[in-house]
Amino acid sequence: MSLKPKVRILTSSHKANDERIFYKQAKSITGAGYDTAVIAPHPHNEVLDGIAVKAVPKFDGKLARLIITPLYILISSIREKADLYHFHDPELIPVGVILKLLGKKVVYDAHEYYKLKIMSKAGIPRIIRQLTASAFDIFETAASITFNAVIVVDKTTEAKFRGRSVRLGNFPFRPQEPVRRRNGTGVFKCVYAGGLSADRGLFKMLHAMEYVDDRIKLVLAGPMSDADIEEMKRLKGYERVEYLGFIPWLKVLELLPECDLGLVLLQPVPAYIYAGENTVKLFEYMMACLPTLASDFPNLKEILDHNTCGITVDPTNPAMIAEKIMYFADNPDVAGRMGENGVKAVMARYNWENEEKKLLALYSRILDSKARGMRYHA
Repeated sequence: MSLKPKVRILTSSHKANDERIFYKQAKSITGAGYDTAVIAPHPHNEVLDGIAVKAVPKFDGKLARLIITPLYILISSIREKADLYHFHDPELIPVGVILKLLGKKVVYDAHEYYKLKIMSKAGIPRIIRQLTASAFDIFETAASITFNAVIVVDKTTEAKFRGRSVRLGNFPFRPQEPVRRRNGTGVFKCVYAGGLSADRGLFKMLHAMEYVDDRIKLVLAGPMSDADIEEMKRLKGYERVEYLGFIPWLKVLELLPECDLGLVLLQPVPAYIYAGENTVKLFEYMMACLPTLASDFPNLKEILDHNTCGITVDPTNPAMIAEKIMYFADNPDVAGRMGENGVKAVMARYNWENEEKKLLALYSRILDSKARGMRYHA
């Protein structure tokens, strides 16, 4: 019996069965023969879909999540004595540095350009935002030099790490069979699936419903604050809205083919202006044969224009958003061709199967010569 390389995936702010962390990365790593487990806040130790979850306590307070949870994860990580540690949250950077000091191999998975995310925190005074963002950026850049690799999701963050990173796009699994839209209700359904907030275009989408005709319906699937729910109910276009609340990722994939148009109307704040390969909902719309109406940001526009699978619009203008929605409703042949183009692009390029190869190649490079190129069997 040969020993399998031991990999531990660490997260403090995501669920143990997060789509990218668990269903994509952990499943791919396990399938390649690595001894894989996820260390995360979870009710108890258990095996989920063949992968062990090593539970650490979950805390409600933000300060506890930023300070106490990483301590638990560090202790658990040291006990595991893994060959490689792959962590996913910026508050775990100190954990990664300590593990490196202990002689471990460490991969940092930077899901976002965190400096820009901090700059978008409207509830924090501007000068404090700027100082905090700059200080974190310096800290993150310096710490990343010590890690074996940095995984990023988009071109902008890739450029920040200056050749020390591997880009794994936030792409869906390649469909096992052709996907076709199946909305036969006579109602034209626009859908947004994901977190709902003003910065993500919630109220621009809602106000756009004031300008469309009775054929149009807006389907919203994702978490929303209680205050935003109450404000939504007071708006004129609310009668055209179907709010589903949070639904599991797999249920979202079942919902999308029942709609007609995917919306990605992120607002022009620093955290979203570079959106593109990191925007998983865009590629899930494409996989579901939906044309997409997206913000006219450079990376989103490049993807949609290159693949002829959608159009862009000023995301701050509800009247223009409504005009583009009506264009798709009035031109089903155009919408259908763009939807088909999106599926073809996912099948050929924007799929996890392609990204998985890059992830496994990275692991192979990092682990020692004994692990590289071998097949491990129990």
